[in-house]
Amino acid sequence: MYDGKDPRGEPPRVAVTETVQIGPNEVAVEREHRGFHAPQPGAPMFDYMIDIETTGTNPEENAILQIAAVRFNRHTKEIDHKFFDRCLMVPSGRYWSEDTRDWWMDKPTVLGPILQRAEPAETVIRAFWEWVAAGPSICPRAFWGKPTTFDYNFINSYFRQYGLMQPFHYREAVDLNSYLLGKGHENRYEYWKTIENVGEAHNALNDCLYQIRAVFNA
Repeated sequence: MYDGKDPRGEPPRVAVTETVQIGPNEVAVEREHRGFHAPQPGAPMFDYMIDIETTGTNPEENAILQIAAVRFNRHTKEIDHKFFDRCLMVPSGRYWSEDTRDWWMDKPTVLGPILQRAEPAETVIRAFWEWVAAGPSICPRAFWGKPTTFDYNFINSYFRQYGLMQPFHYREAVDLNSYLLGKGHENRYEYWKTIENVGEAHNALNDCLYQIRAVFNA
């Protein structure tokens, strides 16, 4: 007598995996075990504050002038002082937005050193990928930006342009403005006034350290 069960039997169990980058290697980790690898207080530094300076606001057409990144741990409030801070030439196919060029002309003390340190864009973006890959990776790497819609999209565009795997999963992108709202800072502009500046603004490394201070004090 037919008992209503599927005559084909139980379907095979298929492990759903997610690829993570460990150094130069890609490793498949089962998603159901992902929680075991989540960062805990006292864990290694899985937070990355990223800041860039650019020639405009279009991530597919404008160029990155400077990339700075700082690894930190939001639980223990520790900072890894092996910073990434390098400047890029404008590669072929990308251009200056004229209103952004005009904006930078009013900041010669910041722009001048950036342009003097500029290296070929592919050299810098590959070095950045290697710097990220050298850090902890079994746990998800959290990409922090202010805002992520700007920094993440530019970085992603460059990784794609030079054929590099994106080491930051889009689900792990943390928008700093949203984080502050979640911490109860409805008036973010007033909150930023309470955070001590780090050097001259619009230098990407200074901005990273300034933004980490905001996280630690939130």
